[in-house]
Amino acid sequence: MKIVIASYGFLPAIGGVSTTVAIQASEFAKAGHDVTVVTLEPGPTEGYGHRVVRRPGPLTLFRLYKQADVLILANLSLQLIYPLVILRRPFGLQHHSESAFKLSRSLFSADLLRRAVLPRARHFMTSAFIGRKSGFPRYVVTHPFSSSHNITPDVVRAPNERADVLFVGRLEPEKGVMWMLERWPRIREALGVEKLRVVGAGSLSATIESMTSAGQLPGVDFVGPLSGPDTAREMGAAAYVLVPSLWEEPFGAVALEGLTAGAITVLSNRGGLTETTGDLGVFFDPDDEASFDAALKTAREKFDLHRQSTSAHEAYRRRVADHVASFKPSVVVAKILHEMAA
Repeated sequence: MKIVIASYGFLPAIGGVSTTVAIQASEFAKAGHDVTVVTLEPGPTEGYGHRVVRRPGPLTLFRLYKQADVLILANLSLQLIYPLVILRRPFGLQHHSESAFKLSRSLFSADLLRRAVLPRARHFMTSAFIGRKSGFPRYVVTHPFSSSHNITPDVVRAPNERADVLFVGRLEPEKGVMWMLERWPRIREALGVEKLRVVGAGSLSATIESMTSAGQLPGVDFVGPLSGPDTAREMGAAAYVLVPSLWEEPFGAVALEGLTAGAITVLSNRGGLTETTGDLGVFFDPDDEASFDAALKTAREKFDLHRQSTSAHEAYRRRVADHVASFKPSVVVAKILHEMAA
C-alpha cells in the first residue's frame, strides 16, 4: 500500500511533530508499506528506511497525493494542502495542535483554503484533551509515542546508578525552561542532586548558554541538541526528568520517554500531559508553588524507595511496561489504517 505522510516538520528538526511523523513513517515501512514523507523541512533524504521528499514543487506534490492509497497530513499547512482543493480526495488529518479548530470564516482569510478541504478529513487527535477541544463529532485518539527504538535495555540504568535532573525539549518560554532555571536551587535541594542537564534547542539557547558559561547557574549543564540515541542515554542515566510546561501541551511525548527510560518523571498538569504518564508520573500546577514543592518531595520519596527496594522498583517497571504498551507505534498505525478503511 502506498502511504504518503505530509508534514511541515520532520527530522532532523527537534519537536513532537517531527518525532511523531518519523516514528509513524518507520512503523508503516516496517509493516511492509511503500512510505513517502513529504516535508517542508530541509535536510537529508537518505537513511530513513523510506522515501523522503523535501520542499516539493506543485507537480510533485499533486502526483504524490494522487497516487497515494492512504494520505495523512500532520496539521493543515497551507503549503501542503492546496492540491486537495482540486483532487478532492479523502485524507487523514493528524491534529498535533488546535490550529484547525477555530478557522476564520472571512473570505479574505487563508483559512478559506483550510475550510475547503476539511470536510474530507478523517480526524486523528494527539490526545483526548485535544479531541475534546476540537468540536468535531467524530475523531480517533492516536497518541504519539516516544523514540521507543532508542530506549533499549542497555541505556536504562538501575536506580543506584542514576543521578541528576534532566530537561529535554524545545528551549522556548512556553516549555517552562526559564521557570525551571529560576527554581533550580530549590529543585537541587529538594531532590538532593548536584546537576541539571538541559538538552534541546530554541530561541532561548543563547541566553541559557551565556548564563551557564558566566557561572550564573551553578550546577546547570547546557548540553544543547542531541540525537535520538544520545537523548535516550541521557534519560536512561537521569534520576529525574522534569517537564515544566507552562502552556497546554497537546500531548508531551518527552514525559512518556522519561518514564519509559526509567526516570522519575515530574511534570506540569497542563493540557494533554496528564495522559502521558497517568498516575506513574508526579504532577504539579506551575501556578501553585506549594504544589511544586509537594511534587518534588513525592518524587524524592519515590526515587529513594526504588534505590532501597529492588522489589518495589521491579513492580514499578512492570507497571510502566503495561502503561507504555498502549502507546506502541504499531497500535497507532493499526488505528489509522482501520479508520481510513472505514
